Amino acid sequence: MDPFLEIHHGDRILEIKMQSNEKNTFDFDTFSKFESLLQKHAKDVQIRVMLFTSAQSQFFSNGIEPTLMYNKSDNEVREAVSLLIRCATLYFNFPVPSIAVINGHCMAAGAVFALYSDYRYMVDKGGRIGFSEALVGLNFPSAPTMILRDLVGTTKARDLLYFGKQLKGHEAKEIGLVDEVLPLESLYSECMKLAESLAKLTYNSARGMKTAQRSYYRPIIDAISPEDVDLFVQTIQSRDGQEGFLSLIEKRRPKFIT
Repeated sequence: MDPFLEIHHGDRILEIKMQSNEKNTFDFDTFSKFESLLQKHAKDVQIRVMLFTSAQSQFFSNGIEPTLMYNKSDNEVREAVSLLIRCATLYFNFPVPSIAVINGHCMAAGAVFALYSDYRYMVDKGGRIGFSEALVGLNFPSAPTMILRDLVGTTKARDLLYFGKQLKGHEAKEIGLVDEVLPLESLYSECMKLAESLAKLTYNSARGMKTAQRSYYRPIIDAISPEDVDLFVQTIQSRDGQEGFLSLIEKRRPKFIT
């Protein structure tokens, strides 16, 4: 099964629906397919807005598939991390507004894609959002840290990252991490209303406004991405990093050495 569905609502609204597995985790193939989709649709001059949705009932995305990073060579991990960061950067810079429809749990790399969206609408019950890397002994890249800090403030970003806090919808809205919190039965329809409003933008307005909001970050992200890759690879390949991923595979608490 293809990990993504491409759904066009008219010629101006693109919906990319993730269906990689029951938790919508990203393995190498999923990242590769997502990268190809983003590259392809970025060239479509008709599109004015993109919806990023989930085909699963309980998960928007639970982040990286643990087996992608466990017991792999340095070259394999570096290739996977480089693809992850490249894919996230493509998503961040997608040329038209993006809407994350967070219908369930949204963790780690999944939360980064939500963070990198222009709009985040989240379900009011049955879902949490958080950057849980610290809980499994990992670090967190500088690029999304910068975006998170600018969105919610230095103090709140600090606590989200150091403690891996996982927020319910109303808690996420309270700090500005998500824009709206809605019942599941109206979440998608409200996101479509937003998409339909954005779809009325002209080509120049849709792309120009997005460019204006991303231009400040682009050279900074380009400059820090190599270090983000290096540090993330080192952390993943450390004994604690490997124990963190093994604990996810074995569905238990990690037993860290340091």
